[in-house]
Amino acid sequence: MRVATVLLALLVGPLLAPLLGPGWSPARATADVVAFPPRPLFWEQPLADPSVVHDGTRWFAAGTGWRGGTASSTQEYAGWAPGAPLLGARPDWARNGDVWAPEVVRAPDGTWLAYYSVPVTGLPGTEDRCIGVATSPDLSVPFTPLQSQPLACPSGAATAVASDVVPPERGLPRRGVIDPSSYVAPDGRRFLLYRTQGTPSSIRMVRLTASGLRAAGPSRELLRDPGVLENPEMVDARGRHHLLLSRGDFGSCGYRTVWRASTSVRRGWQTAPETTLLDRRTTGICGPGGADHVPGPPNRLFVHGWVCDGANAPCEATYSSHDDVALRGRRVLYLARVRWTADGPVLARFGQGPAWVPPPG
Repeated sequence: MRVATVLLALLVGPLLAPLLGPGWSPARATADVVAFPPRPLFWEQPLADPSVVHDGTRWFAAGTGWRGGTASSTQEYAGWAPGAPLLGARPDWARNGDVWAPEVVRAPDGTWLAYYSVPVTGLPGTEDRCIGVATSPDLSVPFTPLQSQPLACPSGAATAVASDVVPPERGLPRRGVIDPSSYVAPDGRRFLLYRTQGTPSSIRMVRLTASGLRAAGPSRELLRDPGVLENPEMVDARGRHHLLLSRGDFGSCGYRTVWRASTSVRRGWQTAPETTLLDRRTTGICGPGGADHVPGPPNRLFVHGWVCDGANAPCEATYSSHDDVALRGRRVLYLARVRWTADGPVLARFGQGPAWVPPPG
């Protein structure tokens, strides 16, 4: 190990140790050029629940925010700049409220699609939502929502009837649907995965038409959990299907990325063992979740995590956004490399964003 690496770890380590809690030590930091914790790609603006794509010339990231937050860069690790809202307008069937956890993908004809959730009337909670789809010819142009109907919505919502009407399920609350995630099977069939709101939470999947704009049939439940299990992301590797998921309270450092595997797209998820891929203890990130996989090589995994006080260091281990009246925290974008083995995904390393910046003042 280079002497400079060790010295940098010892210098930076004491500054970060109070934030990371008792699981952190300078010895751990020397393992990978102070890659524990990693540095976010940017932190001047939030970008939570990321969806990241490359259009051939630049990286484009979309996330939760007013009409959806965006950022782009021609480089992976630097030069990220905020962009216009993802959606050019709110769909007619929605009411006012932030766009949550959009998913951006390219259709076979080259059109860009954005799946997103927005609040609607007619459901019990003010943040109960339906999923819509929007299109754009180019990532530099805000997406235009499909105005005629939502793509997925529970029965009873005061909107146009969705192409996927989510039926009432015994044992689940009558809430909305969030966290849309695109999956294209090896044979070219398109699917959308999403989570039902409330607890118990469930993950559902619906087949889409070839255009990706409408459901091609009814959705079905893949798995159910008594706690919070969300942000589904399906990845095919080593002859198996893998579900990357976020578990826990998104506003805490205990939020984490987990995975399950199955030989069937539709079956076996409920009983599949669950393994943690990313958490605060192993990464130093406060609440690493919202994972978005971009296949390679190299295989990239974009996640969000909480930073505090206008700096790019993680929030302290006890941080909770629900108690953050001073708005100290924001979720920002990190980038990891993963390897797919016969046993499942393995974290290879994190990329490093710009240098550490102390809190202002």
